[in-house]
This record gives sequence, C-alpha cells and structure tokens, in this order.
Amino acid sequence: MLDTIHATLLAHPWAGLLLVATLAWLEYVFPPAPGDSAMLLACFLAGAGSLPRGGTYAACFLGSVAGAMTAYALGARLGRSYFFLRSEWAAGELARFERGLERFGTRLLAVNRFLPGVRGVFLYGAGIGRLSWKPVLIYSSVGNLLWIALIAWAGTSFGDSWDEVQGIFRRYVWGIGVVVAIYVVWGYVRAKRRARLRTSS
Repeated sequence: MLDTIHATLLAHPWAGLLLVATLAWLEYVFPPAPGDSAMLLACFLAGAGSLPRGGTYAACFLGSVAGAMTAYALGARLGRSYFFLRSEWAAGELARFERGLERFGTRLLAVNRFLPGVRGVFLYGAGIGRLSWKPVLIYSSVGNLLWIALIAWAGTSFGDSWDEVQGIFRRYVWGIGVVVAIYVVWGYVRAKRRARLRTSS
C-alpha cells in the first residue's frame, strides 16, 4: 500500500496528501490502518523537496485531530458496545486508561499518540466517560502536534533513503512498545502486591 501512496504523492501531491490525512484519521478508528507510515513517508518526501512542507504537516495534523475526535464521538455514542471491547485485550486497556484518568485527568490524553495500537482506546475511553469535548480536543491535539513534530523530524533526519528512515523509525516505535510493556507489567506487579498486603492486614 505504501508504494501506491508514494506514487500518488509524487504524481498528484494534493490528492496524495488528502490520502495521508485520511489514513491518519482512520488509524484512530481502525488501528491497523498505516497512518503513521503514510505520515512518515509524506514528511520524508517533504524534507526531500517533493512535497510542500506546510501542506504536508497540515494534512498530518488535521487528519490526526479528526481521527481523535471521531474515536471520542464513537465512544460517546456507542459506549461499551463498540467493537474494540469485543477483545479482552482492549477491555483491559480501557480499564487501565480509566484508572489513569482518575489519577491524571484529561492530561493523560496528551500522550495518547505516543502509544501505537492503543491510541484509539484512549479517545474511545474519553467518550465512554463522557468527558467534556473541549479538554479532549485540547490535550489530544497537543499530543498529535508533538507526535507529528517527531515524525517530521524523523522524516528529515533519519537518513537519505526511505528504507533507512522507515527502518530507524520502526525500531523507535518498537522501543516505545517495550517501555509501555514494562510499565504495564510493573503496574500489575504493584497492584498484586498491594492486594496481598490488604489481604494479610
């Protein structure tokens, strides 16, 4: 699919950027969509002078914000019947997100974009919790802005070839996944330990 996006961006830049924005939006609603890869490719081409930088960054940002608010609206509309929760994993992620909201409030949404695979759960959870749309929009937009700034930097700084840039960025995303996994395990161990202490006291 990236080959098709690449060809479209080069042959029809504005149509290609509309496709990138659409994929950035879709990744929140349907996480397997290659939104990050499409944005990284567009930023790489913008850095090489093949695309307008301003238009590229705007397409990435606006598509991401639209995706975040769509996931939020779906959560508010469909509640826990949303397809995400048919997965035990997603239900567990939502429960962890709700506990995080109790501790950090809507500021937690500022980091949602840095957690590939679960970012849609964050915004969906905000909708389930009936959080006010204004702080959801503000904090999710801040997270998206920071994430796109990172992608824009990666697209212009990680190498001179697309394969090199993609490879380095993929390792970075895996690194984030490892850190998140360690945090989740650590939180689970702490929770079990507190439960044992309460039982023994």
